[in-house]
Amino acid sequence: MITNEMNHSPEYADYLKTLSSEFFLDILENSFIEVTVTDKDGNVLYANPACLEYHGIPAEKMWKLNFLTSFQGFWTPPSTATAIEKKHTIISRQRSLLTDEEHITITTPLYNPDHELVMLVYNTLKRESFVEFDLDYLNQEKLTDDEIKDKKGSREERTKASNNIVGRSYILYQTLHKLKKAAKSDIPILLLGESGVGKSLIAKFIHDCSPRKANPFISINCASIPDNLIESELFGYVPYAFTGASPKGKKGLVEMANHGTLFLDEIGELQPNIQVKLLDFLENQRFTSVGGLEKKMVNTRIITATNKNLEEQVAKNVFREDLYWRINGITQTVPSLRERRDDIFPIAQYYLKEYNKKYNQNKVFSNPVIEALIQYDWPGNVRQLKNAVEQMAVMSLGSVIGSDKLPEQVAAFVTKESINKKKIIFDDLVENYKRGIIEDYYEIYDNINDLADSLGLSQTTAYRLVNKYVKK
Repeated sequence: MITNEMNHSPEYADYLKTLSSEFFLDILENSFIEVTVTDKDGNVLYANPACLEYHGIPAEKMWKLNFLTSFQGFWTPPSTATAIEKKHTIISRQRSLLTDEEHITITTPLYNPDHELVMLVYNTLKRESFVEFDLDYLNQEKLTDDEIKDKKGSREERTKASNNIVGRSYILYQTLHKLKKAAKSDIPILLLGESGVGKSLIAKFIHDCSPRKANPFISINCASIPDNLIESELFGYVPYAFTGASPKGKKGLVEMANHGTLFLDEIGELQPNIQVKLLDFLENQRFTSVGGLEKKMVNTRIITATNKNLEEQVAKNVFREDLYWRINGITQTVPSLRERRDDIFPIAQYYLKEYNKKYNQNKVFSNPVIEALIQYDWPGNVRQLKNAVEQMAVMSLGSVIGSDKLPEQVAAFVTKESINKKKIIFDDLVENYKRGIIEDYYEIYDNINDLADSLGLSQTTAYRLVNKYVKK
């Protein structure tokens, strides 16, 4: 008998024994709260369907994971060690080290009559799913008023610094961890990656993690400004510098970002004449406004980004080599969405929540939609996923978004995958049928030549099939 600190009356315990396993399984499978059970070593013995919403991983995959090692380093504080040490249920508010998302995790160790640990039961609730309550009181830890204020304040700071970056994948964690370290310096950072992966969000994250976070973060997309205006946008201009110029002049973005951060997105689009001025600024932290003579000094940190291959651009003499080496003090490629599929569902959930607020509705994804979103490759990355979620949120009529509301590209992909899977199943059936025939005839005929004659095969084909299906 496995037990914990809770005991039932003998009458109720006897009644529980009369209930079928199907009764309890139906309850678990339809629970809103995530329920995961592991053995004493952390190997998952059971996970209910709610784990898909909480971890972005279906139960079929959770079942093959080690709960401790697979999520180690993602959530703090860890609850398992404390529950085992205390030998009773621990209720903890856990925070994602990637995104500052908060969960309530209830960890219960279960022991056999010899007081040996047998398994652990985890119940998880999302931060927005529960009413605020004092976990420290429940865990018998008393806090002073000042400590409570400090906790609330630090939580507000973390929420501010999370910068809407959503995800749970290890590759995203590695990326943010590296850039969080780089943020402490003033070394120029070059962000690489496909269009739509969220390079601008990452740039803001770097700024928010830096000593400059209280100062301006200025962003400009170099591809969106006409070539004849980009210089004045960056460095400003003096009064009457050119036809149509303001009589008061204009302060440039470089100066507006003084003591803060200037993010230059799509830097590969800059023309050579602007590249020269930008290089001079990066090397000397000085610039001259359009039409001016005075050198201005500023203290501005530069972060750049591009979806182009700058090394190829340098080889083609389209991008200056000296500028390239100046901006990539630290280079980081932001992974595409298909490289971090564990982030697809959390991101989709985040945007669905935003659109539910915007359109005053309360819609949820059906399981087939969730599976389709995770399977799709998302060539447009997060930007495409965001648009897809809004489309489904708007076009679906009921509270549940069904697979009939998937965008055309996603639906076509899922249909193609389904056909491929059916073809694989058919091919497997054919292979099994061939194997059965060869195995049966091999038992009847000792001689390969006789086997070949009986099946109307050449000797070469008969040898090949026997070697493939029998003598493996």
